[in-house]
Amino acid sequence: MEYEIRHAVPDDLEAVHQIMLSQSVIDGTMRLPNQSIEATRNRVESHTGYHRLVALKDKKVVGFIELETYPLYPRHKHAGDINFIAIHESHQDKGVGRALMNAVIDLADNWLNLKRLSLEVWTTNQSAIRLYENCGFSIEGTHPAYVFTNGAYGDAHSMGRVLDRE
Repeated sequence: MEYEIRHAVPDDLEAVHQIMLSQSVIDGTMRLPNQSIEATRNRVESHTGYHRLVALKDKKVVGFIELETYPLYPRHKHAGDINFIAIHESHQDKGVGRALMNAVIDLADNWLNLKRLSLEVWTTNQSAIRLYENCGFSIEGTHPAYVFTNGAYGDAHSMGRVLDRE
């Protein structure tokens, strides 16, 4: 399936917010149930160092990804963190995550000159771990009791991808 990938714009707010309210996104991220649209607005608005992309299918937003970079920190400007990836429930396991990851990796490698990308993922999210490994990430460590969700503590892997640049 093919998706159009572009930068998120303010008009995407409502669609991104609806994706972020889905149970699978709440379970897989630090978001709380029923967060306000204002909490989502901050993810869509432009901020220095943040690159937010959306995936569209038939002109509808079906996925969102956020890359945080550090242009104001000279000793860390070579690194970026994938802070968030969210897929509409009706489009999960259809290649949206792969398309978004490929787009953000292309942005990092070929436009932002980043050497390192990192992310955290719950250890129970095996499909996401497989996706990240297929995109060149490896598990660098595990954080016990990293998140509290659905009444229990859960562990998270730190994953990283270092581009071999001279």
